[in-house]
Amino acid sequence: MRGSKTAFIAAALMLASCASSVREQIYKADATPISVAQWTKAPPQSLPVRTEDGLALTGYYWPGDPGDPDVILFFHGRGSNQGVAARYAEHLTGRGDHVIVVSYRGFGGNPGSPTQAGLMADGRAFVARARELIGSDAHVFLVGHSLGGAVALHVGATVPVTGVVTLSTFDKLEESAPGGVGLLLPDKWNNLDAATKIHAPLVMMLGTADDRVELGQADALFAAAGKPTTLLTVPGAGHNPDMSQLGPMVSEAVGAIDSGAMAAYPTALPAGWSVRRK
Repeated sequence: MRGSKTAFIAAALMLASCASSVREQIYKADATPISVAQWTKAPPQSLPVRTEDGLALTGYYWPGDPGDPDVILFFHGRGSNQGVAARYAEHLTGRGDHVIVVSYRGFGGNPGSPTQAGLMADGRAFVARARELIGSDAHVFLVGHSLGGAVALHVGATVPVTGVVTLSTFDKLEESAPGGVGLLLPDKWNNLDAATKIHAPLVMMLGTADDRVELGQADALFAAAGKPTTLLTVPGAGHNPDMSQLGPMVSEAVGAIDSGAMAAYPTALPAGWSVRRK
């Protein structure tokens, strides 16, 4: 019995060590503190947020027009940080909407280590903070790039939001991993399942030259999502978003969702783009 117990403990320790190593590869989190002024033209306000499990995170905030209920939360991707997110999110400012940069545990000087449950808790904490800032009637929009799109989808599946926008986001991390590795993933990020649980409009954007997320994954995510969902395909675009191009499309989506006009979104399709709706 003692030998069996020892073997069990050894196996558990090996699995825990394996999970830790796999998570390092999933998130590529760099805890080095960042200076947001290096990433933005008009530096945002620092936004302290405390999670449900007690972590103190630092995000960023550009106030919108007084009385505007729309607040856009931007979620960054794997191996990134809240500075890169601010560089992207700044393209969403200047149209009256409030804009918040979400930051995660273990990234950019924040305490803790990233896990799926942890990043979802971080996202929910920023949603709650947004409602504190804007008011209980805030229109909360979640916008996420790559892994950040997965976080946005899973947060949007667990708390009420007004709309979700994903940029270059996969369908299931388990199926995207090399053969056999998917079974070892401690965090599955099953976006197909999350998409079925979102009770808000969804807009997806993906480039035809994305070398990390295949068009077939976008097709699967589009098929799993409820209605209304819009899939925009951007010709020649890679994995990292050109927000000077995509930012206006995200802002238009916010307006279309607010006005119930998703059937006519986008009103003008850029040359070479394609759109699918349901």
